[in-house]
Amino acid sequence: MRKTLQYAFLIILISSFGILVGRSFRVNQIPNGNVKACANCHNNPAGGGSRNPFGSTVEGGFLDGNGNVKWGPSLAAIDSDGDGFTNGEELQDPNGTWQIGQPAPGDPSLVTLPGVASDFPTSIAVLSTLPNKFELAYNYPNPFNPSTTIEFSVPEQSNVKIQIYNATGTLVSELVNDMFGAGTYRTVWNAKDNFGSYVASGFYIYRMSAGNFTQAKRMIFVK
Repeated sequence: MRKTLQYAFLIILISSFGILVGRSFRVNQIPNGNVKACANCHNNPAGGGSRNPFGSTVEGGFLDGNGNVKWGPSLAAIDSDGDGFTNGEELQDPNGTWQIGQPAPGDPSLVTLPGVASDFPTSIAVLSTLPNKFELAYNYPNPFNPSTTIEFSVPEQSNVKIQIYNATGTLVSELVNDMFGAGTYRTVWNAKDNFGSYVASGFYIYRMSAGNFTQAKRMIFVK
């Protein structure tokens, strides 16, 4: 009896390993899939077990008859984890044009998990390198739901902070805190606080400080 149980356990273990290895090929069927590996689709970063929202999306309609992922514009346009960023944006292929065999698109260091709402892009895009003054632009869109873009300019190397406060003056999110060279930059806020939770509807103040420069503007989040 004991030998029978040991044999059965060994068969299950080998089968599970085979399934895990057999399906690991899907990592290479989404753009930059190797960056987060199995964590792209599974709640367990090691793979196997329950699927996260992106994994469920893929399984629910984006596998071909052989179990291969059908990456393309349709899958890229979905926001599986509801964090305000599409699957394509999180995997650095916003339009879903990447194909298997092509070089990794975008910047792999900026890849975030498309199935985990608390992991979302906070990258800074460089728009220009020749601003002549500090400036905090009006966010767009405004009002917004679920995300809004904020642009800011720095004429010389400076440590820049962009912080977001609610109507009572409480800090809810520190969106930017880093050193920047001269340039105009763009970042995105997806209406989440420092703990990864969505804030309540209402107006918020976003404030930029850099050296002796300080400027603040108002924006409205509507659920």
